Amino acid sequence: MQGRADTVTDAGHRPALTRLRASLAPGQTSDALIACWRAESALVAALPERFGEVLESLLTRYESAAAFGEESCSFSVVDLRAQLQVWLDKADARLSAR
Repeated sequence: MQGRADTVTDAGHRPALTRLRASLAPGQTSDALIACWRAESALVAALPERFGEVLESLLTRYESAAAFGEESCSFSVVDLRAQLQVWLDKADARLSAR
């Protein structure tokens, strides 16, 4: 997940952002959230490389937390969802500033 490809334009990134926001809604399973976020590689590629690095770190920790029974791991799923929301807000702001 890296690069600065301009495959996602300002108008083109809206559906991806909407899907990612929906995946963070209460009631979504961890598997569905992870699959949704991993599927949005074009969105991540449209952002500076650091966004991809941070997202990969968050998703890896989220997967670990989910695999170890949500809150029994050293990573809190609730906290990671909040961090994904922050990432999403910053990605939206960066893409909208173009």
